[in-house]
Amino acid sequence: MTEHHTLTVNGVRLAYQVAGPAGGEPLLLLPALGESADDWALVRDVLARDRRVYALDLRGHGRSGRPGAYSLELMRDDVLGFLDAVGLDRVDLVGHSMGGVVALLVAQHSPWRVVRLVLEDAPAPFPREPRVPVRPEGELAFDWAMVIAVRAQLDRPDPSWREGLSLITAPTLVVAGGPDSHVPQEALAELARRVPDARLTTIPVGHLVHAAAPEEFTGAVAAFLADVPDGETARRWLAEDGITQTGPDTWYDAEPPAETLTGEDLCNGLGSMAFTDEGLDLAGRLRVALGLMDLLGGHFLVTGQIHSAHRGPGGPLPAGLLWGGYRRRLEAVREYPAIAESLWYDWFEVWETSEEAFAEVLGNDRDRLLPGAPQPLLRRARRVLEVSGPVPWGAKAATYEAAARVPELHPAVFRALRASYHDVYGQLEPEPALALLERLELHARTEHLPALRRVLAAGHRNHYRSPEAWRAEAAPGG
Repeated sequence: MTEHHTLTVNGVRLAYQVAGPAGGEPLLLLPALGESADDWALVRDVLARDRRVYALDLRGHGRSGRPGAYSLELMRDDVLGFLDAVGLDRVDLVGHSMGGVVALLVAQHSPWRVVRLVLEDAPAPFPREPRVPVRPEGELAFDWAMVIAVRAQLDRPDPSWREGLSLITAPTLVVAGGPDSHVPQEALAELARRVPDARLTTIPVGHLVHAAAPEEFTGAVAAFLADVPDGETARRWLAEDGITQTGPDTWYDAEPPAETLTGEDLCNGLGSMAFTDEGLDLAGRLRVALGLMDLLGGHFLVTGQIHSAHRGPGGPLPAGLLWGGYRRRLEAVREYPAIAESLWYDWFEVWETSEEAFAEVLGNDRDRLLPGAPQPLLRRARRVLEVSGPVPWGAKAATYEAAARVPELHPAVFRALRASYHDVYGQLEPEPALALLERLELHARTEHLPALRRVLAAGHRNHYRSPEAWRAEAAPGG
């Protein structure tokens, strides 16, 4: 049964529909330009089988108010105000066409409010050739002034929208309508490339994907929403203690005495507690710990607990979950700085785990490092190489050699050699390292290249064993 409600947000009456079990995970649907919540009827009931589904009439649409003031930013703020009004901290968000643009603006403005994001054949935030809209005859179910205002923004989007795509942290599904859609499909592909954790799927039925192919659409969306990110698992774990995120680096702790925390406060208080939670099995604890890294970064209490648990009496941790979690993040378009920091300081600088960790995150795949290798693998290789300085030379030399077969990885191999020389725990053999360095195709003005070449030729293994050698070679005229 679908419920119909209204409430006032930002001084505007907003109409919305609700379906599905009250305890289901919340899902918010945003319709296209000129459409209302009714447009989702074909797919709403399927999506609402085990979810609490909300469908909103945006301002100027359907049964919502027509205030005369319209912009996509105002609609974004209405959505955020709506979430506050109905008590939803975080939601899965689905937007069709213009509603997809509103959804991505929400996801980049307040990324902590969106669990997963679905953009159905939504115009990418790139300039397009303006077309003068023609008003249909008769009474309209939307405010024509809204169409004029919004179309102008869609034709000439604010450049900050495009730049803000990198701020979206929610896993994102871009659903394209294929060649029969009026939305340029190459722009949708570019949109998927720019959102850090996005995937593109095409259902070639034109712009009205969910109406023309409801079963395919709901199947794709349901499968996507079934995958709970580790970061969300960690958020739910924190929520059990009354802690929710309220800003980029602010968290609210509802437990008495209620207070606002920074990310640093949270790391110091709960950062190392995932593996003490007896209510979780080992896999669950590991997912929470990885998720805390995603949310809070490379604080030593957050990252160190995984290493400690792996080496402790309850270890080793399940290899597939542990190293699969690292590899996925190392391959992602999105940067996960905590993962690189954890590899360097927690795993590679500890001799008991450095060889195992290096083999798991890259060494075991060195035979796949060839020209034309998949980009995710090359991203992983680049990120691992650049922090691999402390790994013993014998454990990494063959992988360095393999990476040198790929011209795209030559700068990363150089940085790996340089780090091997300069890290306080650095491991490097001068003669084979120099031979490898000479094989790399690098810009002649690459910083520190001549100095590294000369200290290796002189047989030096590590900066800290003979610091005067590097100072002499790196000095002007050296």
